[in-house]
Amino acid sequence: MHPFHARAPWPRQPLPVVQDLFLKKRPTSKSPAKRGREATMDVGTGIALLVAFLAVVVLIIRGQSPIIMLLILAVLWSAIAGIGIDDIQKKILQAGGVAYASAVIIIVFGAWFAQVLIQTGIAESVIRSAVELAGDRPLVTAMTITLVTALLFTSMYGVGAAIAIGIIALPIMLGQGIPPYVAAPAFTMGIGAGTFINLVQFGTFQKLFPDLKYEAPYLTYWIAGMCVYILAAWLLEFIYLRNGGVRRLSSIDIAKADEPAVRRRTPYYTYIVPIFPVLMIMILKWEIIPTFLVSIVLALVLTGRDRTFQGSINLFNKTFSDAFPDIATMAALWTICGMIIVAGQTPEVANALKPLFGPVLPHTPLQAAIFFGLLGGIGSIYRGPLVVIGTGAALLAIVLANKDIPIPYLYSIWLAPTILQGSMDPTNSWTLWTIGQTKVSHGDFLRTALPFGCLMVAVNSLICYLMLGSLS
Repeated sequence: MHPFHARAPWPRQPLPVVQDLFLKKRPTSKSPAKRGREATMDVGTGIALLVAFLAVVVLIIRGQSPIIMLLILAVLWSAIAGIGIDDIQKKILQAGGVAYASAVIIIVFGAWFAQVLIQTGIAESVIRSAVELAGDRPLVTAMTITLVTALLFTSMYGVGAAIAIGIIALPIMLGQGIPPYVAAPAFTMGIGAGTFINLVQFGTFQKLFPDLKYEAPYLTYWIAGMCVYILAAWLLEFIYLRNGGVRRLSSIDIAKADEPAVRRRTPYYTYIVPIFPVLMIMILKWEIIPTFLVSIVLALVLTGRDRTFQGSINLFNKTFSDAFPDIATMAALWTICGMIIVAGQTPEVANALKPLFGPVLPHTPLQAAIFFGLLGGIGSIYRGPLVVIGTGAALLAIVLANKDIPIPYLYSIWLAPTILQGSMDPTNSWTLWTIGQTKVSHGDFLRTALPFGCLMVAVNSLICYLMLGSLS
């Protein structure tokens, strides 16, 4: 071919200069005035969102339904941020409502296993045997009930489980003259301590904190956190009961009136069942739902000597049905909080809130330890702004969007305030039931319990940073 024909008379592609001038879009720069107006609008929207957030917190504290208030907050935030009604119903209410549906299923299986432990008599047998070892010594009895309750609630879950154990444990303490304002937190703090490694707690929150695993080194800290909470409860009991701070005559009538009839004890080998699910996951690395199924069958088999095979089948079905009333409120809260988290992660809401919350929320493991250590206790009572399954879902959405703190560390450092809310917040179902059962006022309960709860949060925040901060 002739050299003349080998070259095109004009380049097939425009020259780079031509591309830059004509084919590429030039970066458009906003004027300082326009940027200032947009920043002002974002700040204004953020303030409106913050006001709505605080209003909902106040209304919940004053006794309004958390479910209704949080649903209103999800819709209100979306509307204030300028999200259209079509996106609100599709992306916030629909997609957010089903985002954490699998967490509700985990809660169902945990409540089901708790009902099996209750209706087979295993839970009652464990706690009565432990109290008998304590004898007629109020301080030792209170400490024993806290410890045994913690061990039971490493796998049990739900308000029904708490009531079933409470109607046994509380009359025993009151019958030995332990004041109601001490008996109540001795029981609820035991529930909270067990929840540190509770499988349902882990399985549900795993949906909010992706890549979370039930294994060391984080599991090691959760076990340490459980021990710290037990020690905090024991310290409370020691301070109030060390000098014989009991009122036997004032409480014995209540105890006799409320204590249920004693059932036949289950064999001692059944006492392994409450912690069997935890051992299966730690040792065999099973998943949560199969673990609960195997544990349910094991409990029925080990206690089946007084039942026919059909009787065990009937009990299997009955305990499943009985589990649902226990989890109704939690299922609703998880559904609504899914909407809040999805709303908080939308660009419209997140961009408006970041300028306000950015300087306040932690961005490093050390900042997180200080933040939760100082504010985790007070900020969790009455479903305050640090309660993840509550108004804290909004803060969680912002912290997750920042991607500054590794998720397993964030869950671990947030765990102690979450546990405190579940064991001391008077709006929490089993805490409210315990307060009513012991006839102690909300104020007396919090004055007795909350200082030790805040101490637990502070100590665990320090331990979490020392154990896990360098891994983050």
